[in-house]
Amino acid sequence: MNNQDIFALSVPETHRVVSISASQSLHASSASADAGAISTGLPRLDEAICPTSLDEFPGLISDPSSTGLPRGQITEVFGPPGVGKTSLALSAASNALRDGGKVVWIDTCSPLPRLRLKKMLLKSMESEENPSLDDLAQNLIYFRAQSLPHLMALLLRPPKGFPPEDTTLLVIDSVSGPFPSYFPNPAELKSRLAQLKITEKSQVQWLMSRRWDVTSDLANQLVKLATAHRMAVLLINQTHTKIKGQPRATLCPVLAGGSWENSIYTRIAMYRDFPDIDDNDTVDTSITRKPRFAEVMRRTGKALTLRLDENIIPFVIESDGLSEIASTQPSCTVTQKTDEASNPASQRKRKVDEIADSQDEDSDEEFGWIEGDDADLLGGNSHKDP
Repeated sequence: MNNQDIFALSVPETHRVVSISASQSLHASSASADAGAISTGLPRLDEAICPTSLDEFPGLISDPSSTGLPRGQITEVFGPPGVGKTSLALSAASNALRDGGKVVWIDTCSPLPRLRLKKMLLKSMESEENPSLDDLAQNLIYFRAQSLPHLMALLLRPPKGFPPEDTTLLVIDSVSGPFPSYFPNPAELKSRLAQLKITEKSQVQWLMSRRWDVTSDLANQLVKLATAHRMAVLLINQTHTKIKGQPRATLCPVLAGGSWENSIYTRIAMYRDFPDIDDNDTVDTSITRKPRFAEVMRRTGKALTLRLDENIIPFVIESDGLSEIASTQPSCTVTQKTDEASNPASQRKRKVDEIADSQDEDSDEEFGWIEGDDADLLGGNSHKDP
């Protein structure tokens, strides 16, 4: 019998030396251990995060019942405001408490929505036999980190008994919230340094790179906590608009960089979109008006290069939890048109430094106006938010 291990090496070939990365070895060893997972409340999303067949590690089949947020690893959720990031974290916290684990919730910018969490717990208690609501509430440990120093001190120099024993989920909402007030964007930082007459290059460089050092320390400590306590760490990351180096304005996570990327085991992007609906179709307007999408963009420590339908899960937010909905034809979100030649109106007409200095040099053609655009606007064909 030719038994295979998780690296697809047969037993008789033990003399063979194979070169693998340290990160792959760590992910493989953690995947083979029965660490379990925490459900997000969306079964299809749980399956997309931890599929039963792992192509990254041949020969390794995960337990179908252990799908969801992997314990012992870091999961990042990012997206613009109002897409349901906190609701997803509440759903995961409710499931962790229902399964008998403890949850540590750290908020940096917005208080814990206790009423919504209570409704989610009550809904889960209706379907199964669970302890009382008071017993579940005692397993929720809540911290308020009002500033970045508070957050760093809590994680890097934790008090005795943090996190408590049997903690299965750690939520930080949001991990990027305190950073902007301490680390402004490079343009603003340079302006402040100029006002303070700080011109020494070494000092300027230290101030510019300080943000990445703090981010790296935070990422490394979160990995240690997740691994040592075998708990799932769920980080809510905010977004900012990035223009430089992008074909168009793009929403990107606030916290990023080499060390941060290496620490993220699973990444979920959340967003809202407008589904394509036929005029002849009769669809519930309450669903089509506010659909959300959760897309798995990173799995088992590797970025997913292909955007597949099974990794994009549409859902709606209800008062007592999350509910999956049938496919709302999110083809507009799956297929990205990178060829801007097909849309001449979206192309930049000239470079930024070539903007005209006087009105005499301006023209409708330079600004991308096409004859008939004003007629379309007056005719009501312009796109409006629902």
